[in-house]
Amino acid sequence: MITQRRLHHLLALAQHAHFGRSAQALNISQPALTKSIQALEAELGVTLLDRQRGAIELTTFGELVVKRSKFWLTAEDDLRREIAMLTGNNIGSLRVAIGPYPSVISGFEGAARLLAKHPNIRMMVHEASWLNIINLLNEQAIDLGITEISRLEKYDHFVTETVGQHCGYFFCRPGHPLLSNTAISIEQLVKFPWVSPRIPTRIASKLPKALDHAGSIDPATGDLIPKIEISTPLQSLSFLKNSDAITLSTLTVMEPKLNSGEVAILPIFDFQVQTNYGFVYLKNRSLPPAAIAYMQEVRAVEEAILGREAELAKYTACGNH
Repeated sequence: MITQRRLHHLLALAQHAHFGRSAQALNISQPALTKSIQALEAELGVTLLDRQRGAIELTTFGELVVKRSKFWLTAEDDLRREIAMLTGNNIGSLRVAIGPYPSVISGFEGAARLLAKHPNIRMMVHEASWLNIINLLNEQAIDLGITEISRLEKYDHFVTETVGQHCGYFFCRPGHPLLSNTAISIEQLVKFPWVSPRIPTRIASKLPKALDHAGSIDPATGDLIPKIEISTPLQSLSFLKNSDAITLSTLTVMEPKLNSGEVAILPIFDFQVQTNYGFVYLKNRSLPPAAIAYMQEVRAVEEAILGREAELAKYTACGNH
């Protein structure tokens, strides 16, 4: 009979490649482990392990069973966890990683709203790059990510949902040399250092080939690496205050600084920017209740922000938006 216990034994052997070490990790005797694997092989009618020359390697059949077992065992664990949480009227814990722009727009605000409704929830919420988010999801170290959706087109084992499409604006300090112009081209903009998180390929590919002081293109990803690369958009404020650097952000993120007169909007007439981030999670793994509740909060925050941005846009000098 194919049991969860025997599948766990096979996974341990796949990890340690040694009966003795695997038995020790499982806290069982080596003969018991051998008997368990033999029973699994007899049930399936195939050889799962190549035991020649003292080494242990998975056969083609073994690799297939290990791959499928991970999905089965994870699905069962998820189901038991969700049933236990719902029985106890508890939404459990949240593990989410968020990209730089969604983190300051709605990601952390959504988590704060979730905490207000569920004070006993445990949360792991941190900022990460899109590549780190993909790796964390594949390792099942997080339940959910919020990141640039356009980067995920080549991956077919993720589910994605767009939640953030906001107009981007370029900001600078008051008195910046470019503000003497009533309309600024992107060619003028790249003559000054850019300070921001990495800018995705879909935007970077539309920039002039001569980037001057704006930054450089990452040959591995096609992203723009700004002259001053930061992890969070709000970190740019110190650079704007003390230099002629410019940054890319949204109206609501910069609204307090716009109101105080600490930053100004650059009127760019020939270059439009829009965020395109969203939820991403593994297709073959069900979301825990906490992640589902968190997504609802983020959607609510996003809806309110879009309304506020529409109001703010009426008073900007940027005709391209």
